[in-house]
Amino acid sequence: MTQQVTRREAEAELGYAPGSLKTLMQQSPGRWPAPVGRQDHHPRALLYDLEALRAAVGTRTADVRGKRPDGADPDGLVTCLSCGRRFRSLGPHLGRVHGMSAADYRAEHRLPAASALMARSTRQALSAARTGAMEQDPEIIARMRAAALPAEELARRSAEARAGTDSLPAVRAARARGAARTLPLAQAARREQIEQTARAAGYPSMAEAVEATRHLSVGAAATRIGVGSSTIKRWRKRAQ
Repeated sequence: MTQQVTRREAEAELGYAPGSLKTLMQQSPGRWPAPVGRQDHHPRALLYDLEALRAAVGTRTADVRGKRPDGADPDGLVTCLSCGRRFRSLGPHLGRVHGMSAADYRAEHRLPAASALMARSTRQALSAARTGAMEQDPEIIARMRAAALPAEELARRSAEARAGTDSLPAVRAARARGAARTLPLAQAARREQIEQTARAAGYPSMAEAVEATRHLSVGAAATRIGVGSSTIKRWRKRAQ
């Protein structure tokens, strides 16, 4: 039997940072397997086949993690909007010269929270170095997790970072593109889960289950089929 995991559980199994797998799936949807269901106690949490995810991870290339616009000029340098000086990475310069963090810099110049402050070639070189280090010393992942901030603190910082960029057109457009890719997958997974529930209750399909229980009250039909009352109402309305 295949092991089904949520994205958060898969991140721990595959060695990704919390929240990173969702971003990777949105950046390259054709590379990742479709969800196979949802958690019973948390319907919004999609489930994936762990082995299929491992196979997808095995196909990653050097630039998979570098899908963000690098913000660099053709010569590979990034211009500091505060002083006009140019670097391959703005992070050290911002702290040393301007006394601000990357988040402060993005907020001051109204940049999206996901905007890169490092040239893509530099990010790829760092990513390759980190990957090589983890291959040589697998324990480094455990040490990184132990040093990570608590999930509550990360969530708080993430919310603060989003607050200043939620209304930006670039951010709204990126989220719309992500929803356009992931929403159909989520809907398909939910539909398949409902169909499986109907078959488990002895009906050929959900549509036939709804029709066969139309003489019952909404609550009774929901109990008979094994779904929620809102699902029965929605399917009955759809069949009218």
